[in-house]
Amino acid sequence: MSLNFERKIIEIFPISKQISHFCLIFALFCSVSAPAQTKHQQYLDYIERYKQVALQSAREYGVPASITLAQGLLESYVGKSKMAVEANNHFGIKAYHWQGEVYGRCDSLKQVGYRKYGTPEDSFLDHAQFLKGPRYSILYQFDITDYRSWAQGLRDCGYAEDANYPAKLINIIEQYELYALDGGKRLNGDRVIQQDEAEEQPNNDRWHHRKRRNRTTDQNQVQQEQSQENQPTFTPMRQGRVGSSADND
Repeated sequence: MSLNFERKIIEIFPISKQISHFCLIFALFCSVSAPAQTKHQQYLDYIERYKQVALQSAREYGVPASITLAQGLLESYVGKSKMAVEANNHFGIKAYHWQGEVYGRCDSLKQVGYRKYGTPEDSFLDHAQFLKGPRYSILYQFDITDYRSWAQGLRDCGYAEDANYPAKLINIIEQYELYALDGGKRLNGDRVIQQDEAEEQPNNDRWHHRKRRNRTTDQNQVQQEQSQENQPTFTPMRQGRVGSSADND
């Protein structure tokens, strides 16, 4: 009896060991993948509040609602940044060719302030109008459901200096399934996002994203700013075009 018992133990042990290894691997996989699927309530609240104005931007201007919301979430720190709170500016757009109120104006010729809005919804609609400028015309060759090309296109057109900007937008869109707002689906990710080889300089001020790339001298910067005179003049969006889904601070 004892011999048979020992043989059974030997036969069972390798199987139980394999099972334990499988359980361990499965547990590790779940622990790694679960956080990536976590949806934060602050993000969900922001999306719920501004999804209607993002959809309006898509209808009137052709800017994907997924891109609009992802940029708003990223640029405004989910609506908590100082500029978003004090100026209702959720996209960090500077006051070039702007006839409205200016936030954070600087007397230096090398710096300008930022557009200030009466409501966050005005910021969303003006953002869509801003992207209709000639600088971003190439974006409209992409389908409204091709959020990956739109994200990369914004970076290529100079909207952001951060080489990881497209990836950040794409991660937000996919994590919160924002592509569904445009009637699309999650893309397979085969398109490679190009990264700048130059090392990104650290900057604590997120308002730098409209600065010019390849900046070398002050003289070159002045020439670049002068070249903007061919762009259309933007005016503040009319107050009250879109009703807010929540009270503004």
